[in-house]
Amino acid sequence: MNDWDDIRFFLAVAREGSVSAAAKILGVNHSTVSRRIQGLEDKHGVRLFSRQRDGYQMTEAADAIYEQAL
Repeated sequence: MNDWDDIRFFLAVAREGSVSAAAKILGVNHSTVSRRIQGLEDKHGVRLFSRQRDGYQMTEAADAIYEQAL
């Protein structure tokens, strides 16, 4: 079972496309967002985002979680 806060952080990164933008929306430090995403990835044993120079791209695993989270 996922903690709602984990899903909230995940959705913010998915929608905003970057940790920094998600942090701004959530009112937290970017390192907090990174740590929460890493924790969610570790918990499920999957990579949720592909880190690119221009932002974060959702993986197939993230697509499935995104649909359920909405």
